[in-house]
Amino acid sequence: MLRNLVKLGYGQEEVVKREIDSVLKLIKEDGGFGCISTNKKINDPRKPHKSCARLTVEYLLLVAELSLKSYRPECADALVHYFAKRNIFYRTDDMQTPMVDVMLGTFFPPDPIKIGAHQIVYALRVLGCEPDSEAMQAGYKVLNQHRQQNGRYMLTASKSVPAFKVGNVGEENKWVTLYAYMAQE
Repeated sequence: MLRNLVKLGYGQEEVVKREIDSVLKLIKEDGGFGCISTNKKINDPRKPHKSCARLTVEYLLLVAELSLKSYRPECADALVHYFAKRNIFYRTDDMQTPMVDVMLGTFFPPDPIKIGAHQIVYALRVLGCEPDSEAMQAGYKVLNQHRQQNGRYMLTASKSVPAFKVGNVGEENKWVTLYAYMAQE
């Protein structure tokens, strides 16, 4: 939601700025963000917990949007490192297993728990991740699995009832193609 407010031009509103500053301070030592849960074990501040990949992607997109508005939060480099050390999509203990399966697809439009590869790779590119880095090369490899012969990219999944017509799953998609091309610039 904060990303949408920034995209809509409300990023300079005091209440939005305060909220952004307060949530970005919650970054964990591993460079990610913790899960939102009612589970007491997960929320116990005395116990260390791994970051939640799904929520960390949301913050990655927020920080990329802020960067496009000429504001680079302190946590930007830590977020880039969080994904770079995983070749963007994979577990650190098993670089063949994705953190979240949907991240390997081209899900659109994004929602808080499903964000596709095209937007993740794009956000990392916005934040300065070098195209020839190992992580970005892994990202481009995943993206290119969805590239059609005509150079456009296919939509692999969408919400069952999207708020607007995004296109048909299994067909080329202008939005996925746009983000994929912007990620490669």
